Amino acid sequence: MELVARGELDGAHDRFAGALLGLADRGEWREFQDALGRTLDVSLHDLDSRVTTPGPDAPVAGGTDGGGTDGGPRAALNALLAHYADLARSRQRGPVEEPTFGGTKWLSLGEFRNRIAGKSVCLVANSGRVGTGSLGAEIDAYDLVVRFNSYRIDPRATGARTDIHVTIHKHAFNWDQHVDTRLVFGGDVGAWRSSLRNRLVPGAQVHLGDDSLRWPLREIGKVGPEEWPAIPTTGFNTLFLLDFLDVNPVIDLIGFDFYESGAYRTSEAMRMPVTSVHEYADEKTWVLDRATKVTEHRISLR
Repeated sequence: MELVARGELDGAHDRFAGALLGLADRGEWREFQDALGRTLDVSLHDLDSRVTTPGPDAPVAGGTDGGGTDGGPRAALNALLAHYADLARSRQRGPVEEPTFGGTKWLSLGEFRNRIAGKSVCLVANSGRVGTGSLGAEIDAYDLVVRFNSYRIDPRATGARTDIHVTIHKHAFNWDQHVDTRLVFGGDVGAWRSSLRNRLVPGAQVHLGDDSLRWPLREIGKVGPEEWPAIPTTGFNTLFLLDFLDVNPVIDLIGFDFYESGAYRTSEAMRMPVTSVHEYADEKTWVLDRATKVTEHRISLR
């Protein structure tokens, strides 16, 4: 501080920098914070003196580079320090439970595989064929029941259980329904993360698929737009995932007629048209090429 009192600010900055590095190396963080505060005081004092007593080549006060109402170096430094303080607090706080997830456990691709291995699985389509059917008891007899997006429950027709809810991140349907596992799909990782933060309901799921399960056809299968130009549906991404993992003795698709019989969804979703961004004909061909048995209501892949 003697250098500051004599006006030798450059020398003071050098001394402060050396002291800060030494304190950081020794892990003396309380002393480090105190020294950092002193350094900032000196820096702000230096900026004030430069703005209030500008040199011949300094910009005019009040301009975008000065210290007036338009900001200037002091405002820029304050913004930078505020950002640094936020980051520092986050790092010093250490890992904390994410309250949004309400105790939900992240599920990786490998962990998902282990959880479903050896179990019979049925994927229930949101189709008119399911809604007018009476396969509810048969659906509930599978080890795992998978439903999609805006699925609708009518126990006699659709069954009552939902073990795995798979949804595209853009839709807000059924996120509040209690399930063991929720998989949220999305091609844009930023938008996917934002949807998890904003739409996930604490306590509504035990397990949540992580980034490794975010976009199966593209990220797991490495099937690019050159080979598959259309955006894959949620159902197709899911059955591709199950086919890829190949750990289930039974994989049945219930009511998958690729919307030939219309949609069967929640009342809010029924107002939405069947989207045209997917290529249902290609998905149907892919499924039938791999089917081991096909009946009116059921397509078996295993």
